[in-house]
Amino acid sequence: MKKVIYTILILSLLGGCSTKKNGITHRTYHRITSWNNTLFNGQEALNDELKSRNLRYRDNFSAILQVEPGNPWVDKKESSIDFTLSDSENNTSNLSGELKDNFKNLDAQGAINSLSDALGNMLGAGKDSKTQGYDKAIEKGKKAIEKHSMLIKGKEYNSMMSEAYLLLARAYYYKRDPFESLNYLNYMNSTLFKNTKRAQAEGYKALALAQAGNSFQANEIYEKLVKQKLKKRDEKFISKIYSQFLIDEKRYQDAVKALNVAKKYNKSANDQARFNFIQGQLSEILKEEDQARDYYNSAYKKKSVPELEIKSQIALSRLYKKEDSLTYLGRIKFLKGLTKKGLYQSRKNEIYYAMGLTSLREEREKDAMNYFFASLKERESDPQTRALVYQEIGDHYFSKQNYVYASAYYDSAISRFVDPVMKRKLAVKNKVLDNITQKYYLVKKNDSILMIAKMTPNQRNTYYQKYINQIKEKEEQKRLQQEKIQGKENTTEFATETFENNMFSLNMTTPNTKGKWYFYNNNLKQVGQSEFRKQWGDRMLADNWRMSNKISNLEDVKMQLSGQSDSKNPRRFEIEYYTENLPKTQSEIDVLKKQRDSVELSLGILYFDKLHDIKSATSTLEHLLSTKPYNEEITVLAMYNLYRFNKEENNNLSKKYSDIIITQYPNTKYAYTILNPQTNVLNTNSSEAILFYENTYKKYEKGNYKEAKELASQALLKYPNHEIIAKFILLSAFCDAKLGNKKEFKQSLENIVKVYKDKEEGKKATELLKTFNNMNNNEKLLKANDREIKK
Repeated sequence: MKKVIYTILILSLLGGCSTKKNGITHRTYHRITSWNNTLFNGQEALNDELKSRNLRYRDNFSAILQVEPGNPWVDKKESSIDFTLSDSENNTSNLSGELKDNFKNLDAQGAINSLSDALGNMLGAGKDSKTQGYDKAIEKGKKAIEKHSMLIKGKEYNSMMSEAYLLLARAYYYKRDPFESLNYLNYMNSTLFKNTKRAQAEGYKALALAQAGNSFQANEIYEKLVKQKLKKRDEKFISKIYSQFLIDEKRYQDAVKALNVAKKYNKSANDQARFNFIQGQLSEILKEEDQARDYYNSAYKKKSVPELEIKSQIALSRLYKKEDSLTYLGRIKFLKGLTKKGLYQSRKNEIYYAMGLTSLREEREKDAMNYFFASLKERESDPQTRALVYQEIGDHYFSKQNYVYASAYYDSAISRFVDPVMKRKLAVKNKVLDNITQKYYLVKKNDSILMIAKMTPNQRNTYYQKYINQIKEKEEQKRLQQEKIQGKENTTEFATETFENNMFSLNMTTPNTKGKWYFYNNNLKQVGQSEFRKQWGDRMLADNWRMSNKISNLEDVKMQLSGQSDSKNPRRFEIEYYTENLPKTQSEIDVLKKQRDSVELSLGILYFDKLHDIKSATSTLEHLLSTKPYNEEITVLAMYNLYRFNKEENNNLSKKYSDIIITQYPNTKYAYTILNPQTNVLNTNSSEAILFYENTYKKYEKGNYKEAKELASQALLKYPNHEIIAKFILLSAFCDAKLGNKKEFKQSLENIVKVYKDKEEGKKATELLKTFNNMNNNEKLLKANDREIKK
């Protein structure tokens, strides 16, 4: 009897193996075996890869967060709130670059993430693993179809094939192959007799279409899906990907509404907090600040993860609404309270940053700077936030026209930025700032020289003696501080030795020093102090001591740019050290005046054209006019640019200068342009500038040095911001050398090095300056380098 039963069972199984018969036995057999033998493993491989991808993912809170934390639907976008807000103002950037992670400065969570990355790579979770995970899923999906597909008369009767086709579509989508994904999805929809995954398949079809660039059809699918009544599981999925699609399409108002639907079906605290935060970001972009504050506050109250909670507080500080001092003090007190909570201890630096932003909104600049510097003293928890702190401090110094400090803090910000858009944007600004810095301090230096040159010899000596006394006083204070530090070190050594003698009975080690604590070992301590001084120099015992030497170096840079004394020069206490290089003749003073006028003019234009800083551009050119420019062309050009800068921002000021030009300089091209704005007589092209340089160089080549120098001076007025202007200045310097004006030649080279140090002309000037200083015969220099200034 048993033999008969076994025989029947075996025959039933053999009969069930057929994929060409549509019976319940056949369908059940292939549905079960396709899942257990292949599809389960394929699903596990794909899910493991997506989990690994999620673990590697890092949120960029300066950009609009992805709806799904691990970003499984779309590639990481190079977009930030800062960039989106400024994009409408046509602020673009062109410099590329990638930030390398600094493991030493990561917070606790960052350290865990870095370790998980390292372990993941060791265990095969790197790039090769990613390919293997997707490929394994594809392999299993194809095998399931090959072995268990029941395609009969154009219809698929194995319902488990919906899982197989969807697995293949998902794997190809994540591999960035949307067209292959669409092939399987379309085949799935057209052949399956019973498609239990239709909503998910349509969702992935929309994702693949968007990935392929066909957002129009993707939108049609989404609009159909959101109108249908779906299962709760499908609603969770569709609401998320549709919200992300709307964000990617920059339909922010619709995205805010879609996220409300997503919150209805995704109830976890993490999802709710995340969606609220994203809605806050979108409302901020839409300039709906009250709504944004409500969303950020809701995100914080959900108490999801510490990072998102603190980032919500930073956003609330960024949008803080100035009311009264009590509200401000209450806000600061609340934030200070957060620093004392154990959950936020590792993110105190971010909380201080939030306090600084609040103070800025309250227009308490001094408080803001104190909080920003307090943030720098705390351990870094997020490189992006640290970069933002550096940027805020840099912006403060920039507003005070302290460009050396501003540039230094911008450099630090660029090195820490994670957001690529913000990194590139600031790098472009800092590159322009470097040019501005050289010109700004050149003008200040020449102004000082011109002021002193007008003094009588007695006034000059009194001025410099007072300056020398100030230097001596500062150096004496520094010396006393160093002696005080040294005294403390000696006292510490004595106390240590006494302590050691009294505690000898507790020292159970051998007589040698191997077992002593480092600071009880004088030999080791002295070596350590010596090594410290080699690396850091002599430092005051103070907070943030690492910055003190940098600040000292920045002060030295400012002194050099301003033409002040070298702190290491042995002649710095002699009056003659300063007076011997002053211009002696009126012609030398005139050259200096012309130079500073043209540089200040280009500085004002640079502020406006490169940084869109109307305030600085206006004040610079008005200051230029107050100094009574040597050349009338400079005067008119400055007035014309003041008219141009303020046409939209300050119409009264713009009209003031346009009226002066029209009435006092009616025959100039500037007056003609103001009266006939449709013309472009001022827009000279590059070919004109190049031709002018060629004609000027021909004059130089023929020995007409005075005429060539005059033409070069005219070029400074005609093409102040043209790239070729550096060549004109270098040619003018060689004219000085040929005319025997060695002093003017040297000074011109020094100015070229400062203003155009990164250009070819600046590099040539650097070489020539070195050669000039080492050669006694100026004629040899000129003959050796005549060829260098050719076009």
